[in-house]
Amino acid sequence: MTKNLYLNLFLSLLVLLLGFKFSYGLTDYWTIRIIKILSIIIAALFLIKFNPSSLPKKENQNFKLQYIFPITVGIIGLFVFNHFVLLLGYKLMDWEWIGEVNRTKSESILLVVFIIVWALLEELYCRRIIAQKIYNSKGFSKALWISALIFGLAHTFSDSGFLTTFIGGLIIGYVYLRTLNIWLSIFTHITYNVIYFFVSPIIEIKIGLFNSYQAITMFLGFGILLLWSMFLIFKKQTELKTSR
Repeated sequence: MTKNLYLNLFLSLLVLLLGFKFSYGLTDYWTIRIIKILSIIIAALFLIKFNPSSLPKKENQNFKLQYIFPITVGIIGLFVFNHFVLLLGYKLMDWEWIGEVNRTKSESILLVVFIIVWALLEELYCRRIIAQKIYNSKGFSKALWISALIFGLAHTFSDSGFLTTFIGGLIIGYVYLRTLNIWLSIFTHITYNVIYFFVSPIIEIKIGLFNSYQAITMFLGFGILLLWSMFLIFKKQTELKTSR
């Protein structure tokens, strides 16, 4: 059973990466996005044997507003940490920082649509199918780490790269596995992406103010503090829930 699970995960990831690799050599922005969308749909369908009724079983969980606060804290922490860990990497390697560019209104609208569609598909694939499937048979820890690893590897052929998406996969995966609510993980994913694509250009206008080791270290510490706070709040909330 274990071998079949991991083999299916590997083959599904291979399908996804082959599609992403093919799109990586193209130049048209929206053609690339369409191919990536088709790749993740096929990879997800492969895992459930092309039968939507074969989605992994899970406990029913209501959408709880109390989770929005720690999720918001975690999203801000993740954005700050990922942004400044990349900036630190560029500074250590003495590379020129190339940030996000400002977009036109029409480009921004299309981007928001893509962000929503892409987050929905990635959450269904990485959390609702992969994380849930592993959680059902292997438990919380393996579901968290393996789904985050696959999430990171799936972004190998993207501007995001492995490291930041792996960390993001841990945070979003934690939200899903703690709540077993796909809508909360979708909310986390979409909100993070919106902040990344639209707040980053604003920060980068004055990147010189943050491009020192002292400033980078301070912001990295702040990001870690927020992420740790998210974990502590979630732990307290779930303990309170189970004690009632």
